[in-house]
Amino acid sequence: MNDRYDKTKLSFFFDTANIPYLEKLWSENLKPYISPKMLRGITTNPNAFKKVNMFRLKEWTDHLPRLCELISNIRQDGDGIVYVQEPCSSMSPDEITRFAEYICKFDDGNTKLGLKIPPYKKVLDIVDDLNMIMETNVTGVSDVGTALFSSSYNVNYVSVIPGRMEEVGVNAKAHLIYLMNANLNGADIISGSMRTIEGLKWVSVLGTIPTIGERVWNEMLDTGFNFMDLNSFYPRDIKMSANAFAPFKDEVNEKLSVDFFIQMDECGKLCFIDWNNLSK
Repeated sequence: MNDRYDKTKLSFFFDTANIPYLEKLWSENLKPYISPKMLRGITTNPNAFKKVNMFRLKEWTDHLPRLCELISNIRQDGDGIVYVQEPCSSMSPDEITRFAEYICKFDDGNTKLGLKIPPYKKVLDIVDDLNMIMETNVTGVSDVGTALFSSSYNVNYVSVIPGRMEEVGVNAKAHLIYLMNANLNGADIISGSMRTIEGLKWVSVLGTIPTIGERVWNEMLDTGFNFMDLNSFYPRDIKMSANAFAPFKDEVNEKLSVDFFIQMDECGKLCFIDWNNLSK
């Protein structure tokens, strides 16, 4: 799986497609203080493209090589990755495979693209085939059971959404503690779209890999919080105690994931239309 990364050391993903923002953030605020190898890459989704006013397939494919180039320039190697999400969560396995074969070509020739997929069995069943094309990252997960099910396949990452979970009253900590004590079959756990510095701290305590967007970077800059201080939270051989039984999952968790994909599908609908027209 992700053997190229040291799992005992803090690492993270940028969680925005805003290249001017990231260039300025890196050159002025991060480069003097942190190793570029701490940056695993960039995660995007249809909502991230919407935030930079990109809705069409051509806009995505023009922008993805530039995101890859940014990571190549920062890391100065070919081990980073930029994740792109399929534009519609209801795509069939055949459609997803053809989309992966198409979109994977839009890198910079160095940093590769990976594919974010939903945690649906029909998609997980083709993970081995997808991994031959692009590394896979299961996204939109809001409960430990779905995360464990997804990690039983040969995925590189499972992305849990603890910030969204907490917003609707789900005990995200209990789910992540249980998850991080499990045998994850080589998958790494991402804590996606963190909302606050405090959230960033506790997901670091658990040894997950945060994706950090503009909101939290801005909070760090505004408050003077040093990103490297997260090393004091990040575990080496520490695991918090988990209960014997998995945390409770109910309709709230399921609705949260369903709503996540509804939002992404709405943001990606024009790109999906373009893709359908192209692939006919």
